[in-house]
Amino acid sequence: MPEVLLSICIPTYNRAKNLEDTLISIVQQRRFQETDDVEIVISDNCSGDNTGNVSEKFAALYKEKIRYFRNTENISDANFEKVLSYGKGQYLKLNNDTLIHNANSLDRLIEIIKANAVTKNIILFPNGLMKSKNEVFICNDLNSFVKNVSYWSTWIGCFGIWKDDYNSIPDFNRNVALHLVQADTLFRLISSGRSVIVVNSCFFDSVYPVSKGGYNVYEVFVTNYIGMLEEYQKKNQISRVTLFNEKTKLMIHFLVPRTIQMLVKSDLYVFSYNKVLTTVLNKYKFHPVLLVVLFYLPLRILLAYFKMFIKRL
Repeated sequence: MPEVLLSICIPTYNRAKNLEDTLISIVQQRRFQETDDVEIVISDNCSGDNTGNVSEKFAALYKEKIRYFRNTENISDANFEKVLSYGKGQYLKLNNDTLIHNANSLDRLIEIIKANAVTKNIILFPNGLMKSKNEVFICNDLNSFVKNVSYWSTWIGCFGIWKDDYNSIPDFNRNVALHLVQADTLFRLISSGRSVIVVNSCFFDSVYPVSKGGYNVYEVFVTNYIGMLEEYQKKNQISRVTLFNEKTKLMIHFLVPRTIQMLVKSDLYVFSYNKVLTTVLNKYKFHPVLLVVLFYLPLRILLAYFKMFIKRL
């Protein structure tokens, strides 16, 4: 059998309908149907819904091209490493079970993989989420990467890794408890002297599941993410200015909007709010952006509730 170029690795849990839509968007493409370039690997985190039946149906229809595995228990984010381990392709691409691939996305992904198959540059796929003027750009060190890519590096949908890198990186899951194993892997590879090609084109649409969350946003992004950056700043791989600016961007463009969303649309989010104030103060007590937020956030929340009230009239 010809060598697989791309393994689309889907960790999933209790999202049977989302998963089915994701799989349809991939298998209907010519590149999947007419070549052996692409395979799909599904790792089910012991779902209690119809995920198993959906996965087995597609695996039976596309023998060898789709493989399904089921964990005996829910192993949380350790499932990312698990699903990557099943991939046979030269390039292993993590894929949320809520990503609907656009037409010809596989052709474009394969083209990029082939173009970097010799140099094995790290490739990141932010999917148009970054407000960058350049559709493709290169970061040659970790400081440039954090400065330009910012917190988008934490999204599993933009993450991929060469099979050779996956096989060689020690203790892939060393920071799995931080819920940032993919970002930790990126940081380690880049800090070793590797360049990153950031491809900010749109390859897929992200569909919101019935409920989103299951973790503490503030613990993951304030304590854990900023904590990781601080460790690299101590090693002089990230400058103090870059760290300061990243904390500002994280607060204004992510934490504040996400907090408003979680409060106003509480039926769509199931995040934990445990020790929010303590967590934020621990990393931001000497940062001037905190003073701005203390005045700005209540006003934004009141405005959001007011808009919601007006819509219901």
